Amino acid sequence: MELNLSNTVEILGIIGFTAGVLKYIVIDPIQQAMATLKEALEEVKGMLKELGEDQRNIDKRLVAVEESAKQAHKRLDGMEHALQ
Repeated sequence: MELNLSNTVEILGIIGFTAGVLKYIVIDPIQQAMATLKEALEEVKGMLKELGEDQRNIDKRLVAVEESAKQAHKRLDGMEHALQ
């Protein structure tokens, strides 16, 4: 096959068409999937941040309950010794 201007244009046309089809069939769906995945990851990050804040609040409340229980045990122990 002799390579001349006409053949070169045909070859470049075929390559361009193939690249366009490849982009439409393969690349565009992958880009859409990646965008969807990025949105989902951002949502998960937000949820994890909220869960972390909730956990810190629960930890604070638990410390307060433990302290209250400790004081109640001291009062009960004092009443028990007073009754003996």
